[in-house]
Amino acid sequence: MNSIRYTKHGERRAAERGVNENMILKAVSKPDFSFYDLSNGATVVFRKLDGKDLLVVCSKTRNEVKVITTFITSDAEQIIEKKLESNIWVRIK
Repeated sequence: MNSIRYTKHGERRAAERGVNENMILKAVSKPDFSFYDLSNGATVVFRKLDGKDLLVVCSKTRNEVKVITTFITSDAEQIIEKKLESNIWVRIK
């Protein structure tokens, strides 16, 4: 598995939102949905957790995942729909 690093923003947001490294690893390694963000080159993954979705925005290399931000949402479908309609995200999975 890739090592995980955080931007300062990503580390702060994960802590504020109660998102731990194990949750991020699960989302990144086995996402329910994943997208490529055309506006910044980041990967966006969603993983279902206890009836809500964990969203992780990250940059991925062969050996590392760098977490840019993360949050838990119950509005994943709406977020995805808006980003796809505005041609900001492209679906990967």
